[in-house]
Amino acid sequence: MPELPDLEVIAAVLAPRIVGKAIRGAEPLHPAFLQSTEPPLSAAEGREITGTGRRGKYLILHLSGGLHFVVHLMRAGWIWHGPSRYTATKSTVFRITLDDGNELRVIEPGHPKLSRGWLLPSLDREPLSELGVEPLSEDFTLERFKGLISGRRRQIKKLLVDQKLIAGIGNAYADEILFAAKLSPFRYAHTLSDEEIERLWRAIPEVLRWAIAEIKAKVGDGLYQEEERSFLRVHGRAGSPCPECGAPIKEILLGGQRTDFCMECQHVDELPGGGRIYG
Repeated sequence: MPELPDLEVIAAVLAPRIVGKAIRGAEPLHPAFLQSTEPPLSAAEGREITGTGRRGKYLILHLSGGLHFVVHLMRAGWIWHGPSRYTATKSTVFRITLDDGNELRVIEPGHPKLSRGWLLPSLDREPLSELGVEPLSEDFTLERFKGLISGRRRQIKKLLVDQKLIAGIGNAYADEILFAAKLSPFRYAHTLSDEEIERLWRAIPEVLRWAIAEIKAKVGDGLYQEEERSFLRVHGRAGSPCPECGAPIKEILLGGQRTDFCMECQHVDELPGGGRIYG
């Protein structure tokens, strides 16, 4: 699933391709894609794309007249931009036709089709209104972060991926953040010291900005179908040596999601029940 760094890069890559272009038509090709009804999708026609952006894990196209088209790519969706003459495949769930002869498409292979879109008159509407603080914004202060996690009897990884608390971090980058902060993903927030909370707070934007730079360096100005994560240090690397200490990276499956970590660097003394260790 695309996370904050992926979407930052996608928005940046799209901007020179589509900003300033007018929308000739917008069409959902899967019945569940469009989640909004007011304003109608036809209200986007004739409007210019004035900018691209991101909120949490949502990609945003800003339109003239104050409208915004919002897309969540979910597990397997991706963005395609190219000439309209290419026939839309069965994997195309949505397309926007532009006045320069190109189209912007949301592609999602396989089933079920989970990608979703909204045409919104304001960024204060659902689903964006339910999101927490942006971790790369000035609002992400140490004081605010402490207020979000201090005293909570929840594992810190679960807090990091809670979109109502912090917007944009998913499973992969939560692993990377916790590795950078040298904290066990299984620690409960109420057990963290002030020094550990600050360490975690500093690691969040540092890892996300590092990831954005790495992705940009690898994909250039291209749109990519799968997340570029070859540079990650622990996530997806079960069995590989830890880049810090050389111990094997471990992986545990809990609730259908994998968590990757270094038992030495992250001081993992005890594993939660019900998990199976790999690596």
